[in-house]
Amino acid sequence: MSEHSSNSYIHGHAGAQKVHAARTAKDSAAFLLPHLRGDTILADIGCGPGSITLDLARHIESLGGKASQVTGIDFAPEAIGVATKAAAEADLDVTFTQGEATALPFPDDSVDVSFMAQVLHHLPDPIAALKECARIVKPGGIIASREVDYGAMLWYPPSPGLSRWRAIFSVVADLAGMQPNAGRHLPLWFHRAGLTEITVTSSNWTYGEPEQRQWLADSWAERTQEENYVLRAAEALGDVQRSEDGGATAGDATRAAITQIVEGWHAWADTPGALFVMPHVEVIAQVK
Repeated sequence: MSEHSSNSYIHGHAGAQKVHAARTAKDSAAFLLPHLRGDTILADIGCGPGSITLDLARHIESLGGKASQVTGIDFAPEAIGVATKAAAEADLDVTFTQGEATALPFPDDSVDVSFMAQVLHHLPDPIAALKECARIVKPGGIIASREVDYGAMLWYPPSPGLSRWRAIFSVVADLAGMQPNAGRHLPLWFHRAGLTEITVTSSNWTYGEPEQRQWLADSWAERTQEENYVLRAAEALGDVQRSEDGGATAGDATRAAITQIVEGWHAWADTPGALFVMPHVEVIAQVK
């Protein structure tokens, strides 16, 4: 599948954008903030609905700069539309434009910072995207990336539904050309892109309070039940049913698995003392 097809979000854009719109610079780019200045020109690659982008623009404004120094890039026109509307509502002069991670709409050596949050694991060639980021960043500038690692996620108490969620998601992601365990690969990807002056850190998203657990469970239950994902899960399970007109639907085994996953998320969220931790790896590289 092309990295730029409309199906690159394997759960579909509706559920993904709702989750992404809740993200902030504090929870997704804290490792980057100390490196920003009032004169920083920043490109947020794979900006989605733009919530992090707008927060980064506010931060640069707080340092004496202008929001117009920040540009958000995403391959999905629907994401650009949502982000542009959000910028207007926030009265921030941030530009959002459609573009591809491996063919960015910037001249060589034109930005100080290229930032990507949860982007590289969607791409079949993350190293090519990093090389493209290096092209647009000025000498002495930085590339910053943060990636989750699904294989290192942990939760308690044990849940067959959540275990099945991760197992099926991992196969679906693999079939889509994605790398769900991108976090552990991130430093190596930078090195293979020729970016060897790197700083590596990590941080977690932790869900332990009742409202946090409920939000996480509701978001994953919704995304798991999107028809786009259900059909992908059926493909992963070898359970695609064909109708006489050639249409494809998920079989009973897939529907049962989805039910178990959704019920597992809600049962976990309703358990007092339950915990879910999502580990992330962060890399900052200086461009020579």
